[in-house]
Amino acid sequence: MKTRNETVDVLVAGGGTAGHIAAIQSARAGAVTSVIEADSMLGGTMTSGGVYMPCHFFSTKGPVVQGIPWELYTRSKQIEGLPVPDYRKRRPVETQGYYSYINIPVYAAVAEQAAVDAGVHIHFHEFVSDVRPDGAFWEITSLGRGIRRITRAREIIDCTGDADLVRLLDLPVIRDENRQPGAFQYKIGRIEQEQIWEKEVQAIYEEAMADNTLEQGDFAYPGLLPFKNFLEYGGHNCTHIYESDTSDADGQTRANLEGRKRMLRMFRFLTESVPGCERATLDYMASRALGRDTWRVRGEYVVTRQDFMEGTRFEDSICNAFNYIDLHSRDKGCELSFLSSPDLLPKVPFRALIPEGSARILVAGRIVSSEKLAFAGIRAQCICMAMGQAAGAAAALAARRCIPSRQVPAADIMALTLEHGAAPV
Repeated sequence: MKTRNETVDVLVAGGGTAGHIAAIQSARAGAVTSVIEADSMLGGTMTSGGVYMPCHFFSTKGPVVQGIPWELYTRSKQIEGLPVPDYRKRRPVETQGYYSYINIPVYAAVAEQAAVDAGVHIHFHEFVSDVRPDGAFWEITSLGRGIRRITRAREIIDCTGDADLVRLLDLPVIRDENRQPGAFQYKIGRIEQEQIWEKEVQAIYEEAMADNTLEQGDFAYPGLLPFKNFLEYGGHNCTHIYESDTSDADGQTRANLEGRKRMLRMFRFLTESVPGCERATLDYMASRALGRDTWRVRGEYVVTRQDFMEGTRFEDSICNAFNYIDLHSRDKGCELSFLSSPDLLPKVPFRALIPEGSARILVAGRIVSSEKLAFAGIRAQCICMAMGQAAGAAAALAARRCIPSRQVPAADIMALTLEHGAAPV
């Protein structure tokens, strides 16, 4: 096994939804930055995970998330030859959110090029196996096929989605007893929608559930939506995996196996039993299953449900969140809870990105310090991206000033992210 040595200002663990934005922001701010990513592309849940909906860049009242996330989104649209949606022309009748969609290959390539152009050192197919303090630096060991990399970094940002580095350091974490189910993404095409009768297909689905042809979770939202909705979406984002824990290799393997089993069971049911699906095709399958929540950091501040629902304005706010809670469960599928007014936007405080009792380490993304219900709102993809930009800015400023990131004033973080196009809070 070859040993590689590297010294950087900032190391980002995980190049997913939050991590790729954190790395780009850090590098653009002048910090020597590397990103360790266990998968084969940047973007995480949005790309390799198959949830190609970063979602709510705008509310009914204006921008929620902008900056580097919006830049990459609009650049990907331009490459596709598609217009950038003008959200002011939408009518918020059914929902207060304006959904956005990416083309996975285009977005992944755009994000990668932006990182390369910024000078980020990208290391795919590696995972962090050890981290320890070494004076004013961290020493991080990562492993890949044929590679053992030793990186010395002034600052680290844990964007692993499962608090991998935080747990390696035995810093405090939160794990809910009843967690949201995971997901597996696939897409079924060539469904002849004109042949689908809503009541008939609902009856066929209910019969299949009664005789165990299908199982609970194969369609995640039976208490919320008719089964015809599954067909209209081609099955995308419609499958739950219960007791999912993707925070280690064994759990990820089990979730992958369960997700693919559910996909094949549903596909066979449709082609054999549902009129209009005889010629359906299985067009897309994500490379891995996803966990909605596993471990979260316990930070210097834990965002509460009350904070979220009241749109609390913190002195150290560093980005916005969107204004609803999206809680998935086995019993109800999904529950939405909107804030009392569309004028309210929840905020994320910098303290929620700082693990309790730590220095020179930040987190971003779906491991943010928060209570269960607040987390179900903050975990939206574009919010994770915004947290990533703030964490990248904070780490770069800390490296430049030779101080721990926890000592960087939130006002300075916001000033830097605003300089790079972020939405004001």
